Amino acid sequence: MLISESDRRGLFKEFYSVPEFQREYVWQKSNVEKLLQDIVFELYDEEDLKEDTEYFLGSIVVFRDSDRTYQLIDGQQRLTTIYLIFCIIRDCLAEYSQPSKALESLISGVSQDLMTGDDINKYRLSLQYDSDAAALLEAIADNTVKWNERSKYASSSAEKILDAYDLIKEFVEDRYFNNPQALKQFSSGLGNKIKLIRIETPNLKNALKVFETINDRGVGLTSIDLLKNYLFISTSREKNDNSHWHKLKTKWDKLMKTLYKHKEEPLRFLRYYVMSHYDVSLQNTFPEEDIYNWFLEEGKKYGIFDNPLKFVEELIHACEHYCYFSQAKNTDSSDNQYLKNIQRLQQRYRQHFILLLAGRHLKKELFVKLCLYVENLLFFYTITRSSRRKDVNIIRTFSQWSKKLREVRTEEEFIKFIKVQFLPEFLSMRDDFELTFRDLTDAKVAKFRVRYILAKINQYIDDLVYSNSKPLDWYLNKSHHIEHILPQSSSTEIINIFDKPKDYKSYVQKLGNLTLLEKTINTSVSDKPYEQKKLGYRESQIFTTRSLVEKPNVGNNTQLNRAIQLLGIQQFEYWNSESIEKRQEILTQVAKRVWGLEVGGTQIWDSEIETDYS
Repeated sequence: MLISESDRRGLFKEFYSVPEFQREYVWQKSNVEKLLQDIVFELYDEEDLKEDTEYFLGSIVVFRDSDRTYQLIDGQQRLTTIYLIFCIIRDCLAEYSQPSKALESLISGVSQDLMTGDDINKYRLSLQYDSDAAALLEAIADNTVKWNERSKYASSSAEKILDAYDLIKEFVEDRYFNNPQALKQFSSGLGNKIKLIRIETPNLKNALKVFETINDRGVGLTSIDLLKNYLFISTSREKNDNSHWHKLKTKWDKLMKTLYKHKEEPLRFLRYYVMSHYDVSLQNTFPEEDIYNWFLEEGKKYGIFDNPLKFVEELIHACEHYCYFSQAKNTDSSDNQYLKNIQRLQQRYRQHFILLLAGRHLKKELFVKLCLYVENLLFFYTITRSSRRKDVNIIRTFSQWSKKLREVRTEEEFIKFIKVQFLPEFLSMRDDFELTFRDLTDAKVAKFRVRYILAKINQYIDDLVYSNSKPLDWYLNKSHHIEHILPQSSSTEIINIFDKPKDYKSYVQKLGNLTLLEKTINTSVSDKPYEQKKLGYRESQIFTTRSLVEKPNVGNNTQLNRAIQLLGIQQFEYWNSESIEKRQEILTQVAKRVWGLEVGGTQIWDSEIETDYS
């Protein structure tokens, strides 16, 4: 290993390339801003450039390839940022009609072909890991970027390079506005007073250990960075055959771009993929920092590094499904209502993707059923707060279940899986669920979850009454408000006519006091007593709200008759504490059916399982 100090006549006297296995440009604006501040602090005394001073940039790790270009193993975040600064200073000076050949030489130069001796025009810094970022950096070096077309540079690293460019340009323009001489002085200080230590390794194979142990300034290496490195190291790269490397690079780019496009975190995807497809130790729920060590310890066992291309292809396939799940879709890209419901319930929650990844091989109808069970289970955990109990760990549970689910192939095996894994969980929470609903208030549950609960109950009742429920989104639409039958904001007069005026506030918050109501009607009846609200409720198209005050026109409709009797739907002449408590009990019993905790509810159980609920 050769350690040398960089030539003080220029940071970019040599040519550098960031190889395929390197991580992307990941610096945030805060990292770039800190570098600029440090440079100014070290090189300047107020507005004057110090004479006898240097700025130590740290160390970089490199090895020379066959054409004598330095391949950057560590240091690309800093060198890429410095390179951007040179490009921006050059462009700003050109706008003042003061072009700089010295700066041009720091951005591009000429080398000789070792075989022919021909001149080769080259950029001082080039990127190999990301085609978008590479094209963007070349365009910046050529000053040919069309900023109204910057959206075409669609990768994560390209976006961060653009962010860095914007910040540096703003810094240069603000500090050196209409002062090209001071700007040239800054560029001279930057090019001649920055010092770094260059650590040169003899070959690529020796890069791995260095890559594992050295972190760039401010941004540590992640398991994704290290895995990418290891996969490239494990891929054959013979002198006359680089096809494997190029294929791996192309596939890795596709993987990262797919995740980036859908704003999914690569580390989380990788963690969930491993937990869903392999056996992992769950003592500490397999944190992200353990991922790379798992690959080192288990990769050989599973043949991951024997065939890196195949492994990355499997990652891409799983990643595409993972991104479908994030869009509430099945693996064939069709809509999945239950996954959409989970989004409504849990928003950016992703832990159930572990189980979905393990079950993505299932036939569509079975996968959809799996999603229904997952929705219900997550709701049980949420509403009973079971997920906060020490003996409940959803990550661990889903990872353990994944091992069994991977083996499921037939409908019979699927039913057995549900009976063994889901059913005991449902039954263990049945009593807690009922107690929770009997005491449920909008003060105990986030508003979006209250809307979800009311929407699911209304959807279920409409389906039972009319056999024609609407999509859940219809009930969740903002044109339908959460109506407090006993008004939230009320006069002293209304509070005093309530049978329990001292407990007025607590009754206002109860689930039994809530219903869905069209926005137009809600606006007209808001804050009025129940007697005056009745007329508005009669105009509602929402069955549960209209049936509070008006007996449904049953006639000979036996289905409607049976539904009303089954659900205990009734009208309320007065709205007092007894009415609210009665309606809370009605909604509790309906909720047990909605979430499959009662015979006749939303179930897919076979007859044997149904008997367990009776």
